[in-house]
Amino acid sequence: MNSAAPFLTPAAAGRGMWDQGRHLVFAICGLAFTLRIAAFFALGRAHRPEMWESEAIATSLAEGHGFVYQFLGTTYRSYLEPLYPAFCAVLYTLTGHSVVALGVAQALLGSALVWLVFVCGRRVGGDRPALWAALLAAAHPALVVYATKFHPFILDSLLLALVAAACLLFSDARPWRSVVLIGGAVGLCALSRATVLACLPVIGWWVWNRSTWPTRAKAGQLAALALMAAQVMSPWVLRNYHVHERFMLTRSGTSLAFWLGNNPYRFTGSAATPDGRALYDLMPAADRAHLETLDELGQQDFFLAQAGRHVREHPLGFVQRWAVKWYYFWWQTPQAGRLYPTAGLRVYQVYYLAIVALAIRGVIGNWRRRGVVLLVGLCLSIAALQSAYYIEGRHRLAIEPLLLILTGMALSSLCGRNGQLLPWGKKMSS
Repeated sequence: MNSAAPFLTPAAAGRGMWDQGRHLVFAICGLAFTLRIAAFFALGRAHRPEMWESEAIATSLAEGHGFVYQFLGTTYRSYLEPLYPAFCAVLYTLTGHSVVALGVAQALLGSALVWLVFVCGRRVGGDRPALWAALLAAAHPALVVYATKFHPFILDSLLLALVAAACLLFSDARPWRSVVLIGGAVGLCALSRATVLACLPVIGWWVWNRSTWPTRAKAGQLAALALMAAQVMSPWVLRNYHVHERFMLTRSGTSLAFWLGNNPYRFTGSAATPDGRALYDLMPAADRAHLETLDELGQQDFFLAQAGRHVREHPLGFVQRWAVKWYYFWWQTPQAGRLYPTAGLRVYQVYYLAIVALAIRGVIGNWRRRGVVLLVGLCLSIAALQSAYYIEGRHRLAIEPLLLILTGMALSSLCGRNGQLLPWGKKMSS
């Protein structure tokens, strides 16, 4: 033993533990990147990429033809939120339409999501739960697989976590800067998935309770938040107004999304039947023929009018469908797993049930923490609004990184109670 070894002050010891923790976080993010790249090549995405509607829009943008997509026999100019197609288009322009480059970029985004999970977890529960949450996010089977698909989900989940992080990092010493950052994150997220706007009441509650300023100042802070979100979204909203000559928030397809969950022909809770047929293919031939004579707004007005009439005539049915879709959101639709191997679906189901059970324990054990209430509120807000439309498994995946933070808190408590030492900190006894 070297008696000349210097004694560490508490501050120095804290810095040492943070250095150790920082290395662990970087290692976990590196693991996340490695798993996503390995999955990208193992699933053959480099040669057989899984493309969605955004691919056609991104290709059109990269080729100079504009933000257009052919759907139901007509040209759509606002089919999707713009952020992900624009991201892909920029990358395609820079790399000569390289799907490998996009796969690497999405693996990086997936790794950034893991880092944001750690940031949120650290603010809510401390270092140890944050490391657990980050590790779970890095190895989450569905998050790994979806990072290999060219689908907007990768940005949806990342930006929702960014919104949560911006809220949790709110500083009462600098509240105006904090609300500007939160508003910017909300506006950016809305340009990828507008359902984040359902979280505004919860976010407003959070800011109001975190701020210790006078009531008038608090009201001004909430107004600044809303104005910042609106400012970020305004270029796209103004573009839509210029193109369509009427107000449209982020996309024209919102009416179709509502119709899919509330049409008079067949209810499945999803956008398709259990055998994979699109619900709009079940429309009577006369309605389908009429639909193909309409332009983008005409089609969306048709869907909204038909779904609205169905809801008004059967209001109780709407409530019943909403309840069924709420259940589907938190579990799965009958169509779930149709495109995946049975074994892979079972692995994800077991993983999901485990994280949900632990997340519930994390909430019960930490319900007095306002950060926990914020995370639960964000998740419930997204679930409530999405259940008014239609449900696919990826809709819940967007909030699962937030659930993992609660799961990490439960795991940290359980392992500490068992007397195990975790990455750093004191051994916890029962």
